[in-house]
Order: sequence, then C-alpha cells, then structure tokens
Amino acid sequence: MKARPFAAFCLTVVLCPGASAEDKAPTKPECFDAHERAQVALKGEKLRAAKQSYGICANAACPKLVRTECEAGLARLVATTPSVVIVTLDGGKPSSRLEVSIDSAPPEASSGALELDPGAHVFRAKASDGRSVEKRVTLSAGQREVEVRLDIPAPTAPAPVEPAPAPAPPGKLSPVVWVLGGVAVVGLGGFVGFGLSGKSQEGDLDSCKPSCRPSDVDSMRRSYLLADISLGVAMVAAGVGGYLYFKDRKRPAEQGMFVGAAADRHGMGARFGASF
Repeated sequence: MKARPFAAFCLTVVLCPGASAEDKAPTKPECFDAHERAQVALKGEKLRAAKQSYGICANAACPKLVRTECEAGLARLVATTPSVVIVTLDGGKPSSRLEVSIDSAPPEASSGALELDPGAHVFRAKASDGRSVEKRVTLSAGQREVEVRLDIPAPTAPAPVEPAPAPAPPGKLSPVVWVLGGVAVVGLGGFVGFGLSGKSQEGDLDSCKPSCRPSDVDSMRRSYLLADISLGVAMVAAGVGGYLYFKDRKRPAEQGMFVGAAADRHGMGARFGASF
C-alpha cells in the first residue's frame, strides 16, 4: 500500500544509498572487491549492502567493464529495495514524541522513507509512560514507501472507586429480649421478697427453739428455696437477654422462651428455658 502525506507527523527515516561518491577514488582492487561483495549481498537478499557496494564500484575511477555492471545493478536496486514510512499515533492522534525501534534498533534517520531489506521486520513504538504497540511487517522487493502505522492505545482511565456500603441499620430488638428483661426484674424482686420473708420467719423460730412446729420450719425453708430459685431465674434471664441484645440482629431467628414452676418430693421448683 502506498503512503499518503503525513509529513507533519510521520516518523520517517532514510538510509542514504551507497552510491554517494567516496571522498577518495577507489583503487582497481577495491572496485573488483566491491563488485564481488555486491554479488554476495544480492544472493543473501541484503539489498542495502549490495547497493552500498555497487555505489563504490560505479565510481568513474573503476574500470569501465566493472563500472558499467555496477551502475546497472545500482539502478535496479534503487527501484527494488523496499522502503517504509512510519506513522506514529497516540490514542489515534498523530504524535512525534514516541520512541520508535525497528528490529530492536533505533531508526537511522528521522525524515524521508526508510529502506529495508526484504523479509519480516518488527516495528515498535513506546510512550514515556510505558504504553507501547508492536507490529510485524513482511516486505518484498519492489515495495516502496509502505505505510506502517503504529497507534499506541490511549491510557485507560482508572476505575472509579466505589464507596464502601453504608452499615446496615441495627435490627429491632426481639420481643424475647424484653420478656427476658422483665423476667430478670421479677426474679430479682422475688429473690428479695422471699429472702426477706425467710429471714423474718427464721427470726421468729429463734424464740421457739427447740420446740418449733415443723410447719413453721418448712415455711421458712420454702421461702429461702423460692428466693434461691428467683435469683437463679433472674441470673439466667439476664444472661440470655444480654446475649440476644448484643447478638447480630440482622440474622433472622426463631426465638422463644418459657418459665414455669414445678413441685416434687423435695419441695417447690422452677423451670426456665429459651430457644434462639
């Protein structure tokens, strides 16, 4: 494909043809040597090296037979040596601030068309922030001013930082917590009430010792037992209620509780339970 005018933004480089005259005319052996080197370079498709050697033996100081052949070879290479024009872009916009390399080496000049040997070549452009692009191009003899576009992708914008989710509002207190709180208060009141009653009855029994009626003694013991039971119920209710209060209330749970009284052959008793 032919290059179009990108004069203002193309990174172009040129290899000066070897046809430029030497400051000092070559000797006859140098003319024959340059002709031989040109033939070897042509066999290896090193067209640029062959062009440079032909430029030496095409000098007017060389024998006519060698000079004529070198001039013809030089003219053929001028028309067949591939060349490229490199166009550099940054995010689709022309840019001349990119670092360019060809086959891992910097270009030899910064204007015009760059002559290269036939074959595959790797072109690379790199921005100062590390962004880069690479392109592999295969050239054939006779391809002139092939446009090689090196377009570095535009820098990507950083992903927006999402704000941390707001903490979930605390859930409502379970009715079980309120019930357990009430049970704890009632239990504590029962402990105080039954304890004072037992203490009073114990004082009355001091006056009838050792002939107190068994029923009075049983009544005192029952008061102390109920005081102990009330204290136990209050402590358990307060502990479970506190646990439920500080527990993660976002997780739904089926909660329930029961409180009851029972009597056995040892006297009065109480039952308390909760599920959560």
